[in-house]
Amino acid sequence: MRLEALWRAWEHLRQDPATGMSVWWRDHTDHHMAVLMDPDGPFAEATEGEANMCKRGAPLPYVAPPQGLFGDVR
Repeated sequence: MRLEALWRAWEHLRQDPATGMSVWWRDHTDHHMAVLMDPDGPFAEATEGEANMCKRGAPLPYVAPPQGLFGDVR
């Protein structure tokens, strides 16, 4: 549910050209990611097995999107 809430907030706030990104980081991402990544949080037990590609303290895995999927909006 937290990931869904982050996504919905992102989809709404990314349309705000003024402070939308800052509001998303400050009010949504910082709060929810701290809870999700807390050592005692919802993923605390996900430490064993092949499905877990992360090791505690390591960067999250990243796969680049296919070329051209996202247009350059700068």
